Amino acid sequence: MIKAIFYTRFHPEKGPTVLHQVPEGSIIPCPPSPTAQAPLFDFSAISDFIIPRREFCDRLVSVCASHHRVIGYPVCIHAPQRYERNEFIFNFAIVLDEAADFSGYLSVVRKLAVLFRNLEEQGGFLSREEETEGLIVAGQEGYGGGAKVYALCEMILEDLNNYCECMIPIDESNTLNLKLFPMHPPPAPIHSYHVPLSTVRLSSLATSTWDLTMSRILPYINGINSVAQIAQRADTDFALTRKAVAHLLYYGCILLLDVFQFGAIYAPTAEIGAFFGDEALQDECRRYVATAPPHRVLLPGIDVRRFVTFGVIKGFLYRVHKYAIASRASGPGVGAAEHELLRVRKRNAEREWRAAATSSGWATPTVAAATATEEEEEEEEPAADAARADHGMGDGSGNAAREREGRDVLPLARYLDGMHCVDEICAELRIGEKEALAKLKGYGDVQIVHR
Repeated sequence: MIKAIFYTRFHPEKGPTVLHQVPEGSIIPCPPSPTAQAPLFDFSAISDFIIPRREFCDRLVSVCASHHRVIGYPVCIHAPQRYERNEFIFNFAIVLDEAADFSGYLSVVRKLAVLFRNLEEQGGFLSREEETEGLIVAGQEGYGGGAKVYALCEMILEDLNNYCECMIPIDESNTLNLKLFPMHPPPAPIHSYHVPLSTVRLSSLATSTWDLTMSRILPYINGINSVAQIAQRADTDFALTRKAVAHLLYYGCILLLDVFQFGAIYAPTAEIGAFFGDEALQDECRRYVATAPPHRVLLPGIDVRRFVTFGVIKGFLYRVHKYAIASRASGPGVGAAEHELLRVRKRNAEREWRAAATSSGWATPTVAAATATEEEEEEEEPAADAARADHGMGDGSGNAAREREGRDVLPLARYLDGMHCVDEICAELRIGEKEALAKLKGYGDVQIVHR
């Protein structure tokens, strides 16, 4: 919310001067009156930033003072034949709470500066007002109306605070159009196992100008398909699909849920008591979970998936996920894989060092030493290949497998740090939960933790 708006300029004799302010007395004190208020901050303390030197004009300025934030866009018009001291420097600034999100107001301040600069350059809109006989400016007795710039400031403040937009005609050929666009927090990270659930009718919002990926994934957003499944069924790139889902989440068109499974664990939260005591919420739940025809498997007339989903959406249920944690790696094949991984990394590091040394002219190992090293590596390869073949890690050739990093050599080992839930593993590897748990436990002493 805008606390105040004011117009100030550099006076040839008085320096930085506030000519108009809304509300009255918000920037500089006014003569005592029943409606006057104390200034929000000391203008003289920040005037050098609001009306800076020419080198710092024509750019956004944000200054904090007395728990308020002043945002302006000082403008300098250089015209030696027209103005005293060759320049006309002015600024239309707005005042907000220091803790308020001000990102949406930056475009408003910038547009105000551009508009009034054009008006001044076209016909001296601002400078001619000061030549008006009997003009009363801020800080003088009787201030509060009559001036056109004051009326504009007053309408801008009221319209933006009440309607978040304004359209004010200035003259026959100029109109002031401003709009405050809502600023939402950044969306949560989108994972492959997340299930988007629409909160609006997405088909009614779609137009022919929408992104192609967005148009293709909309039919598959039904509260059942995960992001990975949506990308697969819509035949779209997963990264683009995730970005499109993030856009829908940013504008509040969807919610993110977990993959529903009858074997999953759901636990109540502290909000469960409010559900039992709120009849309106119970009626909403009844309408949401009712099925036609009745659900014949578990509960008659109730869609169990929608019932659990309703609880998660309202916050009185939460999903208990499964996480795999490896305390030590002692299963079959793990030792050979780790040894192979370290050997590949060491060999790649030596090759990179040799290439860098050769290109820079450093001293490099002799030909005999290099040949001996390569022969040792070649002798080690058959034994390593045989070990991988015995453990089901390859057919013995292993030339391509040896060049891959740990993610390929140990495809599931990166999930054993307790930071990846089983849903994520299943979605990324496209396997079922039972198969995923069996493979994870094959890597040694692996514990499944529910949290």
